[in-house]
Amino acid sequence: MRKRLIAIFSIAFLIVTSTPSQALHTLDKYINAKSLASPGLIVINPNDGKVIAQNAPESLRVPASVLKLVSTSTALLYLGPEKTFTTTIFSTDKSDAFVVKGTLDPWLTSNLTLAKKNGQKYLPTLVSKANTKNKKRLTIYYVSLFEKDTKDLGINLRKKGIRVTFKKVDSEFASDKAKAEIASLTSLPITEMVKFAIMWSDNTLANRLGNAASRKVGNGTSPEGLTKTFKAALGELGVDSTGLKVEDGSGLSKVNRVSAKTLAELLMKIRNNPRYESIYEGMPVSGLTGTLRKRFVETAPQAIGHVHAKTGWVNHSVTMAGYVDDGETEFVFVILADGITPTWKARHSARDTMDRFLGVIVNGNH
Repeated sequence: MRKRLIAIFSIAFLIVTSTPSQALHTLDKYINAKSLASPGLIVINPNDGKVIAQNAPESLRVPASVLKLVSTSTALLYLGPEKTFTTTIFSTDKSDAFVVKGTLDPWLTSNLTLAKKNGQKYLPTLVSKANTKNKKRLTIYYVSLFEKDTKDLGINLRKKGIRVTFKKVDSEFASDKAKAEIASLTSLPITEMVKFAIMWSDNTLANRLGNAASRKVGNGTSPEGLTKTFKAALGELGVDSTGLKVEDGSGLSKVNRVSAKTLAELLMKIRNNPRYESIYEGMPVSGLTGTLRKRFVETAPQAIGHVHAKTGWVNHSVTMAGYVDDGETEFVFVILADGITPTWKARHSARDTMDRFLGVIVNGNH
C-alpha cells in the first residue's frame, strides 16, 4: 500500500512540476510557427515585470496600425484629453462670399450619416446657416481647413445645386475679409476621437491627431518632425524609443519602424493613467467589438472578452498589441509579424496563430 501511495505521489509530482515547461513549450510552438515568420514579440506581467514570452523584442519591425498607439498617446500628452477644435463661418461685404476660419479639426465631415453616427461635426451646416439667400454660386475664403475637407464640402454642395469656389488664404487676410460671425462648430474632445481611431483603425483621423501634436510642439509634420515628436512623447512617459522611425501617424507606411519592447513599455505606462484611458476604452475586444469582433470565435473561444488590443496589417506585416488576461492577471503583449507573405491566406493564418497563442495565456498556461 505504501509503495502504491509513493508511486501515485511521484506521478502527481511529475505532472505538477512538468506543467510550466509544457506551457512554455506550447507558447514557443506558436512563437516559432511558420505562419508568424519569427515575429518581434513580447508578453510581460506588468505587476512584477516578468517576461512570459519573447522573440527578438528589441528588433525594429513594421508596426502597421499598432503605431496608432504611439500617435494617439502623443496627441493625448501634448494636446490634452479635453482639447476641442472650432470651425467658424463669417460674413463678408458680399452676400455670396464667406470666410471660414478653422483650427484643423481632425474629425470634420461632409457625410451626414457619419456625423449622426459618430458625433463628427457636419461642415455643410455652416454654409446652410450662412447662405440664407440660397445663392447658387459662392466663394469661400478659408484658413486652417484640410484640403480633403474642402473637397468633400464642395462635392456635398454640388449635389444640392450649389457651386463653390474655394480660396485658401492666410490668417491675416481671413481676419481682414471677415465681418460678422454667423455660426460655428466645436468638435467632440480628443478622447472621443482617440476611441474611434483605435476601435476602427481610422487612418486619416490617427494621422491628423499625430500631426496636430507635432505642430503643437513646433516640430512640423514631416517624417523627421513626427519622429522627433513621438520620441519626445515616449521619453516623457519613460519609454525607451531606440530605433523608432515614423513616416506617418497612421501606420500605413512601410517605412515606419518600432520594436515590440517599445510598444510594450508604452502599454504598461498608459494602462492606469487617466490621461490615456480613452486608448484602452477604444481597444477592440476579442470576439465582441471593432476589428476583433470576428476574431477568436473559432480559433480560441476561451479568449473571447479577455483580449483588448489594437490590430494592424500592411503589405508583409500583421500585428497586434494590447492586453490579455487569464481572469486574475492582465498581461501586456505585442506581436509584430512583419515577414508575412502578402496574401490573404498568409495573413489569415498569422492572425489565427496569434489568437491561439493568446488563448494559451488566457487558459493560464504561462
